[in-house]
Amino acid sequence: MKGIVLGVSLLLLGSPAAVSAQSDGADIGEAVDPVIESLMRQQSIPGMAVAVIRPQGTQILNYGVADRDGSTPVDDDTLFELGSISKTFTATLASLAAVQGKLDLDAPVSRYLPELEGSAFDEISGRNLGTHTTGGLPLFVPDEVTDRDSLMAWYRQWQPTEPIGKSRTYSNLGIGLLGLEAAASLDQAFVPAMQSRVLEPLGLAHTFYDVPEAQMAHYAMGEDKQGEPIRVAPGMLDDEAYGIKTTAGDLARLVQANLGLLEIDDDLQQAVDITRQGYYQVGDMTQDLIWEQYPLPVPLDTLLAGNGYDMILKPNAAEAIQPPQAPRSDVWINKTGSTNGFGGYVVLVPGKQVGLVMLANHNYPNDARVKAAYEMLSKLNVIDASSAME
Repeated sequence: MKGIVLGVSLLLLGSPAAVSAQSDGADIGEAVDPVIESLMRQQSIPGMAVAVIRPQGTQILNYGVADRDGSTPVDDDTLFELGSISKTFTATLASLAAVQGKLDLDAPVSRYLPELEGSAFDEISGRNLGTHTTGGLPLFVPDEVTDRDSLMAWYRQWQPTEPIGKSRTYSNLGIGLLGLEAAASLDQAFVPAMQSRVLEPLGLAHTFYDVPEAQMAHYAMGEDKQGEPIRVAPGMLDDEAYGIKTTAGDLARLVQANLGLLEIDDDLQQAVDITRQGYYQVGDMTQDLIWEQYPLPVPLDTLLAGNGYDMILKPNAAEAIQPPQAPRSDVWINKTGSTNGFGGYVVLVPGKQVGLVMLANHNYPNDARVKAAYEMLSKLNVIDASSAME
């Protein structure tokens, strides 16, 4: 698959140090290109966009095609589905509502959604929703839920199957409800609240829940595991849990904000930072507000287990961290995201102020994403893989 690198761009931050990024951009390509070419070949990925975020600037590397049938090359405007990486935005909105005194993340969810009074959500908090410690909310919205009334009826009858706050069960229903709770606390619908309070202040001009007609030409066509073309279908809680479509450059700006590399107002910066506080210990992984972190040096096997399907599909024991752990610099922070036709991965290494975004128009296994990211960040000397050997 030689020659699939179709474009490289550099997004400078405006600081004097940014100029040096032009001189070592080739070094990034030397570290990233072989890994991505091999990954795309092994996983039959039509196209990818990779962003490497550093204090010197953000470099975007584009590979392959956005639509295999149309042979449209991936470029800086290509829109990818984020899947569950969207959850980090929902967590940021909830954190912002908390910073502004609108939402108490430790209060019962039913305080902000009165339809749930008298249900299990008198005992479940917003922080439980954002850390998957609700007591076993399932991953997917049930088929019988088709509108808000049926959604709230389902929540009202649901009963925890695990101890609240002592077990982690990954759930779209949990983060989806946090999005609804945050929006209610702000007296807005979810998407307008997100647009006006998070996306626009972060400067995300190419980030959408519903891709407008004028942008459809940039919307990549996904491929499922059988190689068939597919895009995400509308569904309950899709916006809140997995609905964002964006470019690698826009997603890189969220990474910059998390690394302290973007000038934003104090409330939003505080909200972004809160999402990286550690609330629960789940094996080797510390559960933040959606983000997941590991102390450095971290063995590859530890990351593979933490991003594996046992962690996603099964309950795992969780121990509350009291008081919550302040954001750390000596950690690997990550989040995977998938839809039926797309696969993404984001890594933050705050101590080096380095981040990595990987977006693909094919749903491929998490372990392949983690291995590729680990190899690239090792080659870039961001992490020392040799010191992390078990």
